[in-house]
Amino acid sequence: METPAPEKRDFFLFRWIDYTSEFGGVVGTACMLAVTLMIVFEVVMRYVFSAPTTWVGEMSIYMSMGIGFLGLAYALKDDGHFSITLLVDRLSPKNRLRLKVFTDFVAMLYSCIFIYKGIAMARFSYDIGDVSTGLMEIPLWIPNMLVPLGGLLLALQFVNKLADDFKALKNL
Repeated sequence: METPAPEKRDFFLFRWIDYTSEFGGVVGTACMLAVTLMIVFEVVMRYVFSAPTTWVGEMSIYMSMGIGFLGLAYALKDDGHFSITLLVDRLSPKNRLRLKVFTDFVAMLYSCIFIYKGIAMARFSYDIGDVSTGLMEIPLWIPNMLVPLGGLLLALQFVNKLADDFKALKNL
């Protein structure tokens, strides 16, 4: 069902969007490595030295947010999201592509709402001075900014998907 992305995109903006998606994927991967190392550290400290940490639980939650939100666009770029194609596979190639254009457009609009609401959430946290309840007392607007940032990367990648879809429609 997916339209194959060109090896190298023609327009510099599309290449830049792919680069930002890949960068988000790299940062998400670094967050995953950090979570793994923090949890191993916590296990060793707790069960070997009987000295549990106070920061691992809180930081691993924020890093997990980074994994999810920053990896969205990378997964979309490489068509890594799951899809159920039982009904879609029964459509003609042209109608399948038309449906893909529609769903990519709706998903891009949803991503824009995600950005707007994420900024509102982070702004609210900033305005009221909301901090985490853990000992670290991290200002919550910082991890909350992962929501609109991930939404922005996702919306940009949907722009690339739509460009690929329209190019494929033109070639049909």
